[in-house]
Amino acid sequence: MDLKEKKQEEEIKDDGCPNPIKPESQKEDNISKMNKIINDNNVEEKVFDLLFVIDATGSMSSYITAAKDETENISMELRHLYPEYNFQYGYVFYRDPIDSPEDIHEIINLTDKVNTLPNEIKKIKAYGGGDIPEDWVGAFKLANEKINWRNGLRVIIHLADAGAHGKEFTLSDKYPEESEKLKAELLKCSKNNIKIFGYVITEDARNSFNKCQNYYRSKGGSYEIYEFKISKDISDDSDDDAKYYKTKSSKKEKCKKAKKNVKEKRISKKKESEDYDEDSEDNEDKKISSKQKEINSVFKTRVIHSIKSVFS
Repeated sequence: MDLKEKKQEEEIKDDGCPNPIKPESQKEDNISKMNKIINDNNVEEKVFDLLFVIDATGSMSSYITAAKDETENISMELRHLYPEYNFQYGYVFYRDPIDSPEDIHEIINLTDKVNTLPNEIKKIKAYGGGDIPEDWVGAFKLANEKINWRNGLRVIIHLADAGAHGKEFTLSDKYPEESEKLKAELLKCSKNNIKIFGYVITEDARNSFNKCQNYYRSKGGSYEIYEFKISKDISDDSDDDAKYYKTKSSKKEKCKKAKKNVKEKRISKKKESEDYDEDSEDNEDKKISSKQKEINSVFKTRVIHSIKSVFS
């Protein structure tokens, strides 16, 4: 038998799979091809980075608490749903140094050490805000420049109860130049294949989210908007408190003092009325606790739904 005939015979035997290793090799080849397709699209298999971008001004305390309380629960559920993926979680907490120079942004970079996050988030305090719009430009600039994204699936979940600076993104603003800056940061996110979910907490933020969605999609990016609805505000005083935090006088120390005195103000008002009852204060505390639980529940449910949609 010459060499050519011998080679043909070996190929016939291989087609009959006499070697049990052959099918496994074929599977590995298929996986390699899949990995090549994924890598050609600049996405690595089994890698998922989730960044929360959260307004951390005075009216957002309950939502920061929800992030602290629910991050580990979200992580456990996502590990159960997608065990083949390595998830990392990070946070950008932004305020409004554009209008209030004493405001600062804070970040917690991406990590898979989820058990460390509640203590880190606990250090974040809701304060500041200046005028009504907030510094969305600064938030996305941090997301683009300071976060250690991996070459995999990338998602931003953005929670806000106030819109962005810039004449194109809010109804009224004294910093119109911020529009082009925000577009530039959104364009970077789009080029980096970051999928964005915007969670609308109030009507003040809706216009900015809608404008961002339209721009982002025009650049080929994926941007979804969800409602973040609860039955009503955390307490009867929350509206007045939020207005206080959003005024020009909302310096950090004043915010702390106002936050500390919210309950005292409520008690003082009720003591002046004839039907004041100390037991009612206990009920009020329970109501606030109940509302926090509701915000936590909505936060977790929305996040899980958002991540599921990435895989659908």
